Amino acid sequence: MTRRIWEDFITERDGKVFAAAGYGVRGTLPARPALLLVGFNRGNLAAIPSATAALAAVQPLVAAARAQGLPVIHATGATRADGWDRPQEDGRPAGADPLNDTDFAEALSPAPTDIVIRRQAPSAFFDSDLMSFLNLLGVDGLVVAGGASAGALRATVIDAFSLNLRVAIAEDACFDAWEASHAMALCDLHAKYADPLPAAELADWIATLPAAMFALPKGCADRRPDLMPGSRR
Repeated sequence: MTRRIWEDFITERDGKVFAAAGYGVRGTLPARPALLLVGFNRGNLAAIPSATAALAAVQPLVAAARAQGLPVIHATGATRADGWDRPQEDGRPAGADPLNDTDFAEALSPAPTDIVIRRQAPSAFFDSDLMSFLNLLGVDGLVVAGGASAGALRATVIDAFSLNLRVAIAEDACFDAWEASHAMALCDLHAKYADPLPAAELADWIATLPAAMFALPKGCADRRPDLMPGSRR
């Protein structure tokens, strides 16, 4: 079995506790999953070296989800242009151009059928429409990728678990500024809340699901007034 990244950080004692307590037992994958992408924005790609590798790993997973007609949901920041409402993001000061920092990575620009969630807090569920959209779609679980692993991703996964959603994590499509934080966040999530699995394995599993299970949005030009300070038109 492939060695997991957190095994370099846990002690022999911790390994025995995991084995004795039954932590890390493989859960049941969702029957009607959505793919949730957290924090794949320009600011993170510029500041966190491992984000680039995560971006490369997640793209085939996104392609598989879209090909199978699964909901693809992006969660990024909702920030004023002057940064007044976002003094820091996952422990890092806001950049000189907060709106550019929260723009999506070009390789993951939302498709017309995708859904965009803007968040002010680490969890994509906090004070957002995410759960109501999942209910509307009839989603019973999530595949989550992005970062930061110990920040927004972890907070989102725990909230999903608390809402009785089944969660899988594309572990090689996650990132954090600190390797130890990344590893131990995945370790904790693996132990209690979710199943970290390789992105390629999740893409292969998605390909086995029934096609076109969801009534996805069609997408059209947005003619609404710009009422969101964190948006860029």
